[in-house]
Amino acid sequence: MPARTQISWHWLAFLIAFILLIALGWQGKQTQQQVLATNLSVSHSLEVITATQAMLSSLQDIETGSRGFVLTGDPSYLEPYELGLRQIEAHRRGLQRLLEDQVFPDQSWFEQLDRNIADRLLISANNIQARRTVGLQPAAERLHQAGGKLIMDRLRALLDAVEQQERKQLAAANQAVADTIAHSRRLALIGSLLIAALSLAAFWAIRRNLQIRQALAIKAQAGEARLGALLQAIPDNLYAIDGQRRITALSQGSAVQAPAPEAIESLLLGLLPHADNSLQLRQTTWCEMSRQRTFEVRLVPTGLGDHLAIARDVTELQRSRDTLEDQKIFLRRVVDTDENLIFVRDEQGRFLLCNRAFTALLDARPEAIEGRRAEEIAGAKLLLPLLQGEAELLCGSGELRITEVGLMDTHGQERWLQVVKRPMTMSNNVCYVVTVAVDMSLRRRMEQMKTEFISTVSHELRTPLTAIRGALGMLVGGIAGEISDGVRPLLDIAHKNSERLVRLINDILDIEKLEAGRLPFHFARCEVLTLVEQALVDLKPYGDEYGVRLVLVTPNGTHLGEANLDPDRFAQVMANLLSNAIKHSPAGGVVTVDVRRHGDNLEIGVQDQGQGIPEDFRSRIFERFAQADSSDARKRGGTGLGLAITRSLVQQMHGRIGFDSQEGQGTCFWLRLPVASTPPANTPTVAPALQAAGKDGPVERILILEPDAAAAEQLATALQQHGYGTLIADTAAQAREMLAEFSVQALTLSPALSDGDSIAFLQNLRSQNAYRHLPVLIVSLQPQRRDNDDGALRGGAVGVIDWLHKPVDPSRVMEVVQACLRTNGAHPRILHVEDDEDLRVLLARLVEPLAIDIHGASTLTEARHLIDEQHFDLAIIDLMLPDGDGSELFDQLAQSVPPPPVIIFSALDSPVHDSRLALRQLVKSRHDGDELAELIQQLLQTWPPSQTQVSEEVNA
Repeated sequence: MPARTQISWHWLAFLIAFILLIALGWQGKQTQQQVLATNLSVSHSLEVITATQAMLSSLQDIETGSRGFVLTGDPSYLEPYELGLRQIEAHRRGLQRLLEDQVFPDQSWFEQLDRNIADRLLISANNIQARRTVGLQPAAERLHQAGGKLIMDRLRALLDAVEQQERKQLAAANQAVADTIAHSRRLALIGSLLIAALSLAAFWAIRRNLQIRQALAIKAQAGEARLGALLQAIPDNLYAIDGQRRITALSQGSAVQAPAPEAIESLLLGLLPHADNSLQLRQTTWCEMSRQRTFEVRLVPTGLGDHLAIARDVTELQRSRDTLEDQKIFLRRVVDTDENLIFVRDEQGRFLLCNRAFTALLDARPEAIEGRRAEEIAGAKLLLPLLQGEAELLCGSGELRITEVGLMDTHGQERWLQVVKRPMTMSNNVCYVVTVAVDMSLRRRMEQMKTEFISTVSHELRTPLTAIRGALGMLVGGIAGEISDGVRPLLDIAHKNSERLVRLINDILDIEKLEAGRLPFHFARCEVLTLVEQALVDLKPYGDEYGVRLVLVTPNGTHLGEANLDPDRFAQVMANLLSNAIKHSPAGGVVTVDVRRHGDNLEIGVQDQGQGIPEDFRSRIFERFAQADSSDARKRGGTGLGLAITRSLVQQMHGRIGFDSQEGQGTCFWLRLPVASTPPANTPTVAPALQAAGKDGPVERILILEPDAAAAEQLATALQQHGYGTLIADTAAQAREMLAEFSVQALTLSPALSDGDSIAFLQNLRSQNAYRHLPVLIVSLQPQRRDNDDGALRGGAVGVIDWLHKPVDPSRVMEVVQACLRTNGAHPRILHVEDDEDLRVLLARLVEPLAIDIHGASTLTEARHLIDEQHFDLAIIDLMLPDGDGSELFDQLAQSVPPPPVIIFSALDSPVHDSRLALRQLVKSRHDGDELAELIQQLLQTWPPSQTQVSEEVNA
């Protein structure tokens, strides 16, 4: 391209120079013509001047001859006169001929000239004639008077005017010639310079062009050499097909693998007709059967009548493709065989891979989902729970584990999945997200069935066990009269084994709840040493029974610190460890409890003086139902679940447990708990502030546990107007913190909590000694309605005195019942709702000495009829009834005036799910704000005083 540009410029320079030469030649010719024209004009002017001078000379000859003859009379003087006469006419005609094309002189000038000439000739003729006739003197006088001189002056003036005109023209012509010659010289000089410059430029362009051509030739030679080397170096095989369909090998990547032109000739010639139709590339795959080699052949026309072909050996590539395809089929078979849900998505959200288990959610095939985004797939909204959290993983964060994800498949079946997501970064830095979802639906259904089975078994075992334990307790207590000495040992054995059976059932249920994660924990900052001391006090009677002494060892003057733990579960751990140590220590032995601090941990060691743990049993000591010596275990008692439960409880409280044992020297079980080094970061706020409404002395403080903030505020205002101080908690966790921080005289409990189950909260509260007799009112508040003009608070309340587990101690039942009832001269009426007839008979027999009218009901329907017919002073209700949940009676009881207190009597450790729905039916009781506050006040005022006193003693 640069060479072509230079060639164009030098040809243009030559063209311009040639044009300039032509222009200079034309200018020279024009100058020559102008000079010739000027010369002609000069010659004409000279002729005119000559003609005027000749005519003037002839006139002067005529005048001179006539004068000389007049003066001398000599005839010889007439020769000039005669010669002038002869010439004057010829000069006159010549002058007219020369001036006939000019504007000046015109015809009048010639007429004036002719008149003056005629006058001059006439005067001369007359003078000559007078000389001849009259003589010299008259002729001289006549000559003087004739006026010849005047006429001669006129003629001279006329001719001088023409001569001056011609001389001016002659001067102008000469000047024009000079100017033309000078202009021509300048143009010639400029043109010559331009031609010289253009010639130099043309020669420079030619030289430059030759240099470029030479450089291009050198580059072409180098490029040809490189192309040749490249053609020889590339692994592909190149062929040229000329216009005569001859095939030539241009290069051979490998002499061994390259097909010969004659071998590939038929293929290339077969592709030629298709390649001639267009300039597009034609590609095909060809297999050389003789050597089992596969080539990819490409043919393309050059546009010059020939073609180029490339044959690339793709044998290994084809094998790799086949291997990759086999691997894809293998991977497809593997992932499709896996029952877990597997899928991979890219940064744009496209499904790159998924197995049949995943696509079964949408009743589709993997081919219909792979390569598409979720929004492009019909019914993909069902998959949204599985697609969450991938944006963070694409940014490079580790992995995402979701314990449980619920969704519905396309058939409407509920599925529960455990999801693991991990990023996968490829070699090109592209990140994918691999998701594996384990279908937990069957396991969840099994766990649900297991939970229901445990609840049912718990109820079915505890209910008859309550009857057995109660009946034995009553017999041992002497309710049936004196017992003979022969019968008493048998009753003691039966009563003792019933207690053992109770512990066995409780241990089994505890271990199952621990494994299912359903055992509630309520953490608080506790002084560990105080809890250990209380455990020693509680286990002392058990140690005395075995003749074993309990000793506490602590470092003097050292503050051990606090730990975040559940005090009830910690007490259970210490009871298990101490009871084990007591059972395995000999009579008269000592169990030592050592409490120390090691850095950020509190270590508690329980050392017995037993025989130690056998070497072959140590690895199984924390397993369920594990016993080193079954015969010895039977003699000492135990289920083999205590240590398994203890380890789970310690781990749930973020601690560690272990043991050190030597055979014949005893065993030391130790547990380590992290020290709570800083106070809790979040201190519960009191809202609203405690207020007293015109009451002297201490204010009775009520804790309102209600998730609806507006309803809680309205209830607090109503209670404050009746003289109560109030605290508000919107969650069960916040209520526990407030109970630990403040002294509370009563609690209102919402049937529906945001962070837990209300009945579970109540059951756990009643299981703690500090709150066993705390007045608890289940209060259901209806949130304020926006479409209601009065905006009054609505709701109902019922008081729950206690939660009694099956099997229950008969003395405990008597204590609670006696504390709840006021006789006031009339027989109190008790409603006992229990589906087990034996328990109803047992309870009736148990309270028979109290002069109480007890009415039993086995179903909710019977209980509702009894409540409608009469008022009861106390209700004892089982939660599990054949036709529903016993808490459904709370609504009807809350409408009684006054509402009777309630004792929950159930085999459940925690309520089933439907109980929360049942409790919500308490909303049907629609007292307004003032009525509800008065109802709560009435319930608190009629709360058994003995219970309140006990509660105050416990709190003190």
